Amino acid sequence: MSSGRTTRPLSGQFYRRDLVTRLNDSNGVPLTLLLAPAGSGKSTLLSQWQKQALDRHVVSLAVQPSDDDPVRFLRRFAEQTRAVVPAFDTSWFMPFDVSEMPPSSIAEALQDALEQVTDPLYIVFDDFQHITNAETLKVLDVMCAYPPKDVHLIIASRTRPGLNLASLRLNDALLELDAGALKVNRDEVIELNQRLGGEPLEAAALDHLMSITEGWVAGVKIALMGAMGTGVRTLHDFHASQPEIMDYFGHAVLKGLPEFARKLFLESSLMHHFNAEMCDVVLETTYSAQLMEELSRRELFIIPVPGRPGWYRYHALLREFLQARVAIDMPERVAPIHRRATEYFLQQGDYEQALWHAHRADDVDLLLDALARAFDYWLREGYASQILEWAEQIPDEEFLARIDLAAPLISTLTLSRRFYRARFYLDAYREQAGSALQQNEDERQMLEFLELHLQFFQHDTEFMEGANLSLLMETSTQRDVRAFSLAMVAYYHLQHGRLQSALAFSAQAREVLLQLGQHFTAGYAGLVTALAHQQMGHIAEAVTLVMEQFSATPRDCPTWSLWATGMVVVLYDQNRLEEARQLCEDLLPVVSSASATEVISTVYLTLSRLQHHQGNRKNSTRMLEKLQSILQQGNYQRFINEAVMEMMRQAYVNGEWARLDVIAERFRLKDWVDEYLNRNSADYSQSWERLGLAAVYWLMASGRNEDAHAALVLLRDVVNRAGIRSSGAIMEANLLVLAGRRSNDADMARRIEALISRYGVMNINRSVFDEAPGLSTLISDLWRRGVLELPEFYTELFSGIFTQSPEHASLEVDPASVLTPKEFEIFELLQNGLSNAKISEQSGVSVTTTKWHLKNIYSKLGVSNRTEAVLRASSR
Repeated sequence: MSSGRTTRPLSGQFYRRDLVTRLNDSNGVPLTLLLAPAGSGKSTLLSQWQKQALDRHVVSLAVQPSDDDPVRFLRRFAEQTRAVVPAFDTSWFMPFDVSEMPPSSIAEALQDALEQVTDPLYIVFDDFQHITNAETLKVLDVMCAYPPKDVHLIIASRTRPGLNLASLRLNDALLELDAGALKVNRDEVIELNQRLGGEPLEAAALDHLMSITEGWVAGVKIALMGAMGTGVRTLHDFHASQPEIMDYFGHAVLKGLPEFARKLFLESSLMHHFNAEMCDVVLETTYSAQLMEELSRRELFIIPVPGRPGWYRYHALLREFLQARVAIDMPERVAPIHRRATEYFLQQGDYEQALWHAHRADDVDLLLDALARAFDYWLREGYASQILEWAEQIPDEEFLARIDLAAPLISTLTLSRRFYRARFYLDAYREQAGSALQQNEDERQMLEFLELHLQFFQHDTEFMEGANLSLLMETSTQRDVRAFSLAMVAYYHLQHGRLQSALAFSAQAREVLLQLGQHFTAGYAGLVTALAHQQMGHIAEAVTLVMEQFSATPRDCPTWSLWATGMVVVLYDQNRLEEARQLCEDLLPVVSSASATEVISTVYLTLSRLQHHQGNRKNSTRMLEKLQSILQQGNYQRFINEAVMEMMRQAYVNGEWARLDVIAERFRLKDWVDEYLNRNSADYSQSWERLGLAAVYWLMASGRNEDAHAALVLLRDVVNRAGIRSSGAIMEANLLVLAGRRSNDADMARRIEALISRYGVMNINRSVFDEAPGLSTLISDLWRRGVLELPEFYTELFSGIFTQSPEHASLEVDPASVLTPKEFEIFELLQNGLSNAKISEQSGVSVTTTKWHLKNIYSKLGVSNRTEAVLRASSR
């Protein structure tokens, strides 16, 4: 019969398996040091280890404050050792005489006595922080330097012992387990809670507990035991004000500190992190170095800041406790300390820390002044997310009262494509300033620039370069405005194919911006320079600039994303597809609403194209759809048209004729064809060119090869007049593929050689192969059959095209020998690029019958779709 009672575990501990294993594996090390604050689980670990060491001799001495006397300490040690190891002969070591002997003689006698023990011996000193006597430490120093054979010493201490451990470290004769090693993990907390008989832990409660305790065993146990009486939900609110925590820290941390250290200890808790120099300045003292040394020696929950030598922070619970004591004991000190800390961190250029303190100084003017300095720096360096984050915490009226806050915010909102909010702040500031703008020429020019800046990025290619921008560059008294204007003009010229002007303006802008410390916009100007070189066919100059800047830019710098984008283009065009994919995936989490649209578009388009190469059509399409949704935030017709071109290209290569028609109708490609097909010239823009190439794919898929040819000739002539050789090579390559369906091998080889001669072999890159579908098959087949000669480095660079099986191998059968007369007739019409409807019209059969014939043709020829049939037949 059940009693109805729940069996409750007897132990409130858990087994530290990994740490016990490390201690078990330390038998080849003379000294093991467990160094951690109170409550970190040192004694528990040693107890668990000893229970697993039943076959060993273990002498364990729990050190007490009264043991800080060499006679008492060594006498207790001798007695404990004799009780555990009868072979330990006290006649060799006379602890009663230590007061009469020098430490070296005592150590020698102790070593001699231990040498008589033939079995392995472990000596454990727990709570060793009580030993400070120099005589005792000297004895143990000698013992550590010349350890007896098979004797292993384990010291557990809250403070760093005054032993000479340098030689042991150099000789790998020391195992150190610190507070970090003793932290408990989530699984161990769950186990401890179960042993205590607590309710199951909610994920959010466990997260909070791990965050606030940082894995400190005593804090975890106090929290869990408290929750047993009040319910597990109280763990969400666990903090340093719990009576048990207050009492624990009061006795274990503050008690025994010298008065100077206690005061500085409390005051330094107001800092998120600190070092001795900073504390001297902010706390107005000269004793901070001594404080750091004392706290470090005592291991009082002081944690080094990773990557910043000499900087520390306090354990989260301890910091809460100390701050509560400061608020009670010295409230008048809090605001002045935060004000001085704000100024200190501003001078150091640590704006996050400066604002953190300014926010707590209860001084609005101080906070706004610090924000203005931070905004200026963040805008120059490209840290848009920080500006946007702080903008959410400050009332709008504060921003609208100061141009040094409003201007960087409006500029950041514009660059982040948050155009409606930028417009709100710009109009609101202009209205609030009112007539005062007439008297302040600098503010008037700044607002005029911000207006142009917003229009330029919001309207993209529709932005008209006018006299106002030129006038602003010439007359503005602010060098920042002039430099930004130069960069805007350079970018505008790049979009419209005026590459020499883009080069001139971008080079000038970059030089001035670097002088002004505007590193992010200087990087953008540099990217314009690289893109202009690339479009002009100056591959060496573009690649050199991008690679140099990419290598020199730290990854945590916002400018890295700009140069990484340029590097993606370089890698992709050089057919280093795996490297390009990896860099795109590195960029993907970085690009956000705060990134330049050029970066976002390049990353998404390249990843889509790479996934399409791998045959992952679903993912490639999803990337393009995601890009389309991002671009809906502004008037980004140029980038939208790039995505449209890629959609059409992929559908054409896949033979998805119905999808081609859907895309063409959605983006009104017929309008482009109707407007430009019979024209001899047109004004160039990147947006126009990308949409035009999309229209070419649609025309070819529809069987309108003559119209496709005419469109390509127009595109080629326009881009060549603009000097855009990268696009010129793509248009020529497409014309070459169209001609290849009716040309012999010798003629095609001459055409390809002319293409290479005109544009340079390195300009016939991966993008050209992609955007002229069929070119790779055509060139590789001629090269493989010895009709076309190509440089060896080039065929190695594009090994996937030239040295592996071609993407579309030549047909293995002769169509005339396997197809019926009617099928062969339809096949020839297919070769001419006619649509199903046109084939039906010219062959005199219904569309349904045409589709049935095509299905039989594909089966007999061993191909899967229309594109493959055309490309593989043209390579015969």
